[in-house]
Amino acid sequence: MFTTVRTMRAPEESARAFVYRVLSLYIREMFLRPGEKLVETDVAQALQVSRTPVHDTFARLEREKMLCSVPRGAVVPPLDPAAITQLIWMYRTATLAAMGELYTSRPATLEPLERCVAREYEALRGGALLQMARLEQEFLTELYRLADRLPVLGALRSTGPDLYRMLRLLEDRRMWGYIADRHAGLVQALALRDHDAAAAALNAEYDLFEPLLEECRYAYPGFFRQD
Repeated sequence: MFTTVRTMRAPEESARAFVYRVLSLYIREMFLRPGEKLVETDVAQALQVSRTPVHDTFARLEREKMLCSVPRGAVVPPLDPAAITQLIWMYRTATLAAMGELYTSRPATLEPLERCVAREYEALRGGALLQMARLEQEFLTELYRLADRLPVLGALRSTGPDLYRMLRLLEDRRMWGYIADRHAGLVQALALRDHDAAAAALNAEYDLFEPLLEECRYAYPGFFRQD
């Protein structure tokens, strides 16, 4: 069940933290696909823990919209197009505001963002397209960290995982190359203190997400909520 990535428990890690880490990772990274059912006893056996931390984790993941309760277990929920559309707006609005903070309290260096862009291009050259959604999130993390707004990003991410889950479905090299180029342009604009160019680069990325949503719904209809 949990063979896609290593799921070794750290010596100091509680059973509850371990189960949550593994299940949330597998759901967010789409190793557990929408519609897949999980049974507490099966998960407990696979992870070699008792049922109690599994039961508690199921309840937590239901609150975080990463599982839906069903008789004798839980199901990975479908992606919600309406929620994704709202998340796109929220991320765009909050990230533009966070980026504006970098003009009032200019960071000493943009090197963390530059390193993120370098890793994106390295992944593209190596054909590691499945890493690109995670690298896009790392770029956001560093931008919010430089703006001293990490709690805002944490609040955004707690709203729901569906935008990230959608991005994990995308393996188009040109699309990810376009996003990496927008990130590079954003960093260059920040270095030049060109707010309009930085905002244009960010908006160009988020302008791409809604067409990508429709593309994903067409390619993976079984993964999306049907209203």
